[in-house]
Order: sequence, then structure tokens, then C-alpha cells
Amino acid sequence: MIVSKQSLVKQCPCFREFRNEHLCVNGSDVRPVVKIELDADLLVSGHLDQGFTSQKSDDRDLCYCMAYRGEDDLYYCISQQEAIQVQGRVVSQHELDSARQMLEPDGVHYSTVLCGECLYNIIASLREHKEPHSVECAGET
Repeated sequence: MIVSKQSLVKQCPCFREFRNEHLCVNGSDVRPVVKIELDADLLVSGHLDQGFTSQKSDDRDLCYCMAYRGEDDLYYCISQQEAIQVQGRVVSQHELDSARQMLEPDGVHYSTVLCGECLYNIIASLREHKEPHSVECAGET
């Protein structure tokens, strides 16, 4: 996996800070994590071994707080190599790119700090408004 400016998200939508805790809300569980700050410029500079960004961390609790777009156009956690999920469903390129466009004006450099919780909420909201709601009324025949 080659990390490029276009494929890197500097704030994972599943990372949360709550009081003095760091949490991961990816998938169906919420778990405490240790946040490791990485410089996005270092990742795309080519100075790191490509294995660094394509191998799962030995520690499940380690979080680099970054996501990347894979060759299948889905977004993945850099530290755990797991697909990023919002509301139990994998996040597509279109969904995350749409959320980023709402938060980043045109021409903003990718390393601008985004709000991960904002990305998550926008994706969830876009999904909610995209899917038709069916309402059943009790007692109707």
C-alpha cells in the first residue's frame, strides 16, 4: 500500500477523546487506545519503510489516529489495518470524501487537522438521509 496525500485522512473518524481517555469506536465495540501522533508529511515523504503503513500494529490498543484509502476504495485504520466502519458499515471513498469536502474548503492542505467526530457524524447523517425510511403503523390492514 502506497500512502499518498489524496488517500490519507489525518483524523480517523473512529477516534474519540473523552475526558482523559482516548477511545476507538470502530466496528461494534468501544475500546480504550493509546494515541501515537504521526506526522502526515513523514508518511507520504517516502522516508518510512512502506511496511510501516501496511502492517498491523502488534498492539491492539495502539492508535495512530489516521486512516487511508485502500486499493479497493475503502478506508482503513493505519495502525490496525481494519476497515473503518460507521454505524456498523464499512466507509466508502465516496462517503468519506463527501464528509471531508464539507469540512475542508477547496485547496486546503491534507494535513489540516480535521475533527474525527465531525467526519463520523457527517457520514452517519449522510447515510440516514440517503436511505428511505419505512414506517409501519400498528393496526393497519
